[in-house]
This record gives sequence, structure tokens and C-alpha cells, in this order.
Amino acid sequence: MPNETTFAPYRLAPGALPEEAARAAAALDAHPLVATPAEPLPASLVNRALADVPSGRATTPSEACRAADGTIAGMGGTPRACLSSERQRARVGEAVRAALSAGFAGVCLDRPDAPLTLGLLGAGFCTDCQRAFTRHLVREYGDHFQPIDYLSLAREAVAQASGALSFEVLPFGRDFWRTRNEALERAVADYARSARDAARAAARAFEVVVQFEAVGPAQLRAARHADAAIFPASLAPGATGIGLFRLLRAAMGRRLAAVAPAAASAAGAHPHARLAAVAASCGIDLSGVEPAAAPGTEVAAVRRLARQLATAGRSPLVTTPVAECAILYSAEADLWSGGRHRAAVERAAEALAQLHVQAPVVLRLEDAPPEAVVVLADAVGVTPLEAKEIRRRLEAGGGVLAFGEPAGADEVGRPGATFLPGGKPAGVRVGKGTFAALAPLAPEKGSAAPPDPALLERALAALLGKGRRAASVASRQPLLVVLDRTDGAVHAHLVTLGPERAQGATLFLGLQVAGDARRARFVSADGSDVRIPMNPSGYSLSTVLPAFKGYAILSVNV
Repeated sequence: MPNETTFAPYRLAPGALPEEAARAAAALDAHPLVATPAEPLPASLVNRALADVPSGRATTPSEACRAADGTIAGMGGTPRACLSSERQRARVGEAVRAALSAGFAGVCLDRPDAPLTLGLLGAGFCTDCQRAFTRHLVREYGDHFQPIDYLSLAREAVAQASGALSFEVLPFGRDFWRTRNEALERAVADYARSARDAARAAARAFEVVVQFEAVGPAQLRAARHADAAIFPASLAPGATGIGLFRLLRAAMGRRLAAVAPAAASAAGAHPHARLAAVAASCGIDLSGVEPAAAPGTEVAAVRRLARQLATAGRSPLVTTPVAECAILYSAEADLWSGGRHRAAVERAAEALAQLHVQAPVVLRLEDAPPEAVVVLADAVGVTPLEAKEIRRRLEAGGGVLAFGEPAGADEVGRPGATFLPGGKPAGVRVGKGTFAALAPLAPEKGSAAPPDPALLERALAALLGKGRRAASVASRQPLLVVLDRTDGAVHAHLVTLGPERAQGATLFLGLQVAGDARRARFVSADGSDVRIPMNPSGYSLSTVLPAFKGYAILSVNV
């Protein structure tokens, strides 16, 4: 979707009339349509729709992947496809070419990660997977490695296990788990390559979109092979989603992304309108919102403002985020911690956003600005190179904030020792830098708890300095503030987190961010577009924001 400014896929329900679906999508300002090729579409819609290709589902039980107990992968539900099967790759390639011939604008590879989400023993034990795993072991350990009956080893380990079985207990379990994760990226890369080869032969544009069933290191890596991606948005109670959206934006770069939100509860735990506004601050849209619901109109208003920003070159897809802190996401740590690292990254972003600290997520340490404090969130299992770079940056004068004790791991995920000295909330000197440590956010044992606000403030004061913040807010209604910049301008994306309109809220922007500007432009999704003054206030500029609800942006020329 290179010519689109937002990406809000609208999936046609089975049996729904395409014309009615198109009208509903237009009312929501959502596109493109995602349709099953078996259901005929009017000619005017086909070339603007994506063909739904079920790449994670096996067509017949005989070709499905197998679980460790020999049953069909799928836990009694839909049979899951094999990620290593050449027949599955050929079948998906044939479906892609059929969609191209039918005139579709692209394909949506539906849940290719479905076999992986079954866990360690739920799939990966079919003949094709075992053959691929044997090849991996031979490459890893040398040609002298003798083939093994891995299925028998797994069943024996299950029989002897006293509780849940992890890759740490399973023979060659770390190799097996890495192979399973890498198989997803290879499969998606092959699917995308077949689509692009067919489009090249047909001399026409053809988009490749992937919809995932879960968020994990394998999915985030596989998404790099697509033009756009759709991820699920399963948020903890009380979470705004800013942690997930910042992680997805870091993983997708300037590629388009959307999230498929869970159905809002009767109490409205995660209203779609608020979720759309928080996602828009990171350049991400929603998928699957129905127009019949009241939030549908508000979601459409957020999308219209997002398109307006994109037209003006101010979309978060092309801007540079302001970074007081940079939260490091390590795919290796996420893989070997079973997702605890990713959960901690999201919780760290949520905690820092509550204090209006600007903390985007980075995938590599070199992507963090030199002046930004590096945040390590339950970083257990980082690579030796990542550990070395973090230590070097700290000793050279940088700041590091760690939730939990960071530790490294070797190339197959075997845990190593911590690579940083003991820290405390008030910070300790390490070389020329400062290191502050707080309690873990996603402990392996016990329940997760948000960081103590007083201790977090103390750590930030030691690392960032007192009173020198990029943004702060004085408001009776909770607000989210996300700052980014373009050449000559700073943009403050504002989201109301409460049910009421924000009235009389005062926004403060640090002089190091906003300079000496005296006027700013305020645009909101509910129709406001006004010029407002910026007033000097100590080491910052302040302004009283017009009343608004939902999503707004304040642009300051610097």
C-alpha cells in the first residue's frame, strides 16, 4: 500500500454483501477490503481488495503438522499447516497466483504463525519438520552428528516431566525452539517471494499483507518481508496500548501496520475509539471495527486526522520520535524468556508514558540517540554483543535504567551471568555513566506489578536531571503525550485517556525541544483547527489546550 496514508483493513464477513461491506468501510474510512476469493466481488471492488489466503491452515488433515503425541496439530480445532512443508509453500503460491489473475490488489496471508502459537509440543513433529530439524542439527554440530528419533525423545521427556515441559528440559530443546521460530520467517519470506515473482511477471503492483495470530520475536521478524502487517491487540486491564504500539512501530519501521482489537467488553475496558487514538500517535491503525457501534464514528474521525497528517508529511511513519529514554527490545531475550521480556517492555513503556517521559522502543542499541537513557526491561537472555554494547555505552557516560537484573545468554540461549554491577533507584556511577535499577516488571515467579511511582521518579531524576523534561501536563483528565519531530517542527500527539473531554489542560514543552516558539497550531479529531500562543514558563513553554476529546496534535515550528 505505498500510495495509502493509513492502513485499516476491513474484513468481509462470510456471506455479507460486498456492496454493503464497502459502504460500511467507507463510513469508517477503512480500507482495504479483505475478501475470500471464493466469494465473487464486483469488478469495481476487486482491484481495491486483498484476497484472503489461509496460509496457516492445512487443507486436509493428512497434510497437517503433527503434535508431539502424534495427533493432528490444532488441538482438536482447525488443522494447522506445516511451516517446513514444500507442498504448503506450493499451495500458497498457487493461491497467490490465482488472486493475481482474478485482479485483486494483493493478498492477505492469514495467520501463517498458527502452528507456532500451539507452543513447544503442539506442532513441529511431522515428517517435514523433523527432516528440517535434523538438517539444522547437522549444520550446528557437524556432519558426524548421527540422526536421532526426536519424536521418541520428546515423548520420553513428556512422560518423565513432573510438570509443564519447557525447552530447557527437552533434549536439544533450545535448538528445536529456535528452529520452530526461524521456520516462520522462512515460510513468510517464501510466500512473499512467490507473490512478488508473480507480480513481476504480470507487470503490475501486488501487495503482500500478513495477519498474525500472536505477537512474538518470530512474528516481528517475519513482518519485515511483507508490505504491511496486522497484529492482535490483547491488552492487560488498564493498559493504554502505547507499549505495544511503540514496539510494533519499531519492528515495522516505515511499513504500514494495524492491530485487530479484542471485542470491547460491556464495561468498555478497551474502547475502540481510545485505542485508535493511542495507536494513531504511533502511526498504527485499527482493523475490524464495526460501524454499528458508537465508537465507529470516533474511530473514523481519528483516521481522517491521521490522513491529514500524512498528507502534510507529519505522520509518525515519517517523523523522528523525541527520545528521553530508549527502551531496548531484544528478540533473543524475548525468545529465551518465553515472552516475559516483551511483556516487560510494554509495561515499561506504559509506566514511562504515565509520567510523560518520551520513551520509544528500539531494536538495536545504535538506534537510540546518544543522549537517551537506555531502558532494559527484564532483559534476561540478551546476546553477548548487546551486553557488550550496553556496558560500553554506560561506561562512556550514558545512562541505563534496568527493571530487574539484566543477564546475557550464549548463541543457543543458555543463561549467563549479569553484565552490570548492582544498582539502586537513586543511581550508581559506573565509569562515566549512571546506572539505576528497579524491581522486575514481569517476574518469572509471582505476580507482575507496576513500578513504584516514587522510586521510578527518583531513578529518572538521577538519569535525566531534575526539572528537565521534554513534556509535562497539568490536567484534571489523564492525557497521553507523544512527541516527534520533522525538519523545523515538533509535534505533540495528544490523547484523552478518560471518558470526558479535556478542558483547561496545560501542556509544557521543554525549551530543548520546542525552542523559543511563540505560536502553535492545534488540530483535533473532533474538528478544532486553531492557532494558540506558547508562553515562556521557566525552562519550558506552556499553553492552555483547547477543549477536546480523543485525538489531537499540537505542532510547533522551531
